[in-house]
Amino acid sequence: MERLRTSLTTKIFLAIAVTSALVIGTMALLVALSMRDGFSQYLLRGELNRFGRLTRELALAHDPAAPGWPDLAADPRAFNDFVRTHFAPPGGADAEEVAADPLMIGDRLALVGPDGTRIAGTMARTAIFDQRPICIDRGCREGAPLGYLRLNAPVLTDSASDAFFLRGQYASLAYAAFVALLVSAAAAYLIAQQILTPIKRLQAGAKTLASGDYASRIPLDRTDELGDLIAHYNELAETLARTSQAEREWISNTSHELQTPLAVLRAQIEALQDGVRQADDATLAEMHAAQMRLSRLVQDLKILSYSREPNLLAQSTHEDLVEIVVEAVEMARPALEAAGITITCDMPEHLPLKCDRTRIAQVVDNLLQNTRRYTDAPGTLGLRIWHSGGMAHLSVDDTPPSPPDDILPRLFDRFSRAEASRSRALGGSGLGLSVCKAIVEAHGGTITAAKSALGGLNITFTLPDGRP
Repeated sequence: MERLRTSLTTKIFLAIAVTSALVIGTMALLVALSMRDGFSQYLLRGELNRFGRLTRELALAHDPAAPGWPDLAADPRAFNDFVRTHFAPPGGADAEEVAADPLMIGDRLALVGPDGTRIAGTMARTAIFDQRPICIDRGCREGAPLGYLRLNAPVLTDSASDAFFLRGQYASLAYAAFVALLVSAAAAYLIAQQILTPIKRLQAGAKTLASGDYASRIPLDRTDELGDLIAHYNELAETLARTSQAEREWISNTSHELQTPLAVLRAQIEALQDGVRQADDATLAEMHAAQMRLSRLVQDLKILSYSREPNLLAQSTHEDLVEIVVEAVEMARPALEAAGITITCDMPEHLPLKCDRTRIAQVVDNLLQNTRRYTDAPGTLGLRIWHSGGMAHLSVDDTPPSPPDDILPRLFDRFSRAEASRSRALGGSGLGLSVCKAIVEAHGGTITAAKSALGGLNITFTLPDGRP
């Protein structure tokens, strides 16, 4: 793993450093070429400035009746003599000396017409050249130029001062490129470390999570994408910690709930074996009640274990929600009335619904039994069904007592009770509302708990209707 981290560091460093080196090298090369050509152009422009007298004399020698200086075009020596006569060399050099130097005049100077055609002088034209217009007046304000003096850049520069200047510029450019490369390398290293530091933290955190320790968190000190990844890691660790705690509580509560009916059955069986009790109707009824409670608990656990699997619902068919509710109410009415609870219903004649009929009937029965266990007598149960926004709604309200405010958000948690001892005394397992939530959500619906307008608890669930 250490080799992998080193490889990643090297890859990031090389990717940034090599890219920077290529960019800097390319820019240095282009600047060097531009500097050489630019310096040649600069020298050429300076040389052309010395041809002021020659251009004036060419303008005076121009004959409008015979444009193009035919006398100079007919005889190359005439053009050379004209230049030698009217060119003012710098530094007081002798005109004959200047004319004999090919780098100054002979091989580089040409007289061209307004359209660029050569009239006299050198026939060659190098890649770098400049030209000076020949005008009747200064600036050619009274018409187009009569022609141009074109001067080519020298192919080789033998001047020691020029070579010294270029060498100095190249050296400065090379030094600047070297410094830029060092800065780029340092920046590449810092960027690589800036990227790899949080990655190493995430790697260490992942090892910690894999070992089963969900308490570790990574400090969130970034606001970029890696910061988002660290935030997601911390959320994952928090979720795993809650899940682990819930799993431990689930196992503890499940074993405790299973222990109660099993203890009752064991006590009854041992009493029968010891002859303390007889297998009469009362004893068998108690044993049957304990067995039924154990069976309901196992069934609820099975439903909750399948809550996130598609096979929780046997088959969804087109049903009538009102018909399902009426059947459930009629079955629960004797027990509710025996507990002193009056039932009131407000529902339409029909409400089509695509659902698993058995599971929805189980939800309604759980809600009715929940009211029977927790509502004081005399009490009232209000059941209402309505349709709105393409959804079927069912609401169950009851009279006091009402669960405490801090219990409401946890009513649908497994083994959640507002008062544990009372629930066990009435045979509740603490799974009824959890089962309701699992079934409703498996149908694509929602279920909520709130304070009831009647003073007790309100449970409302919403399901997609079966209308096309």
